[in-house]
Amino acid sequence: MQVDEARRVLGLAPDAEIDAVAVRASYRRLVRTAHPDVSSHPDAAARTARLTLAYRVLSQALATGAPTRGAPPRPPTPPAARPGSRPAPTPRPGPPTPPRPRIGVRLLDDESIAVEAPAEETLMLLLDTAHSLGEISYLDRTAGLVEVIVEFVEAPTSSVLFSLQGRANGTTEVFCTVEPLSGGEAPPADAVTRLVLATLRDEQG
Repeated sequence: MQVDEARRVLGLAPDAEIDAVAVRASYRRLVRTAHPDVSSHPDAAARTARLTLAYRVLSQALATGAPTRGAPPRPPTPPAARPGSRPAPTPRPGPPTPPRPRIGVRLLDDESIAVEAPAEETLMLLLDTAHSLGEISYLDRTAGLVEVIVEFVEAPTSSVLFSLQGRANGTTEVFCTVEPLSGGEAPPADAVTRLVLATLRDEQG
């Protein structure tokens, strides 16, 4: 899907300036009515998938600084090698990278997790975890906020908001807030927090 088509799918004017907040707001507004959990339309699943794809295309374009008006530019064509020229030498592999030490994580209560790392390092680990859980819909590094759209099997598609709070002892607390996007009751907060905890551990191997 191209950027101009993604804008049409999310109802964003082709010549209007957009940012991550506008894209997220439009996606959330449309998915609340299109999702199969609340819509009886026969192609509700396909429409939701199309909305998610459009959201992903525009979010990626904004994150990488690619143009968000019209089709993205074509990548430059690599120059052809001159006849008789030698191929570039293959670089020798360097020494293997030592494995990254595991970061301790533990449950604090039904809605929060303690991570034994500073806030910036915790944020990087949390982003890996968020990609495993669903689609990142909002990120504010300065405020320590990450929102993920998660499609649960036996519960409505929900917004899971992570709020990071660094502590003086070098640890970071991650608070989890769950809000349904497509009607119905959100999954229990303690179950989501434990899922996040297990995924944080899995991401470290």
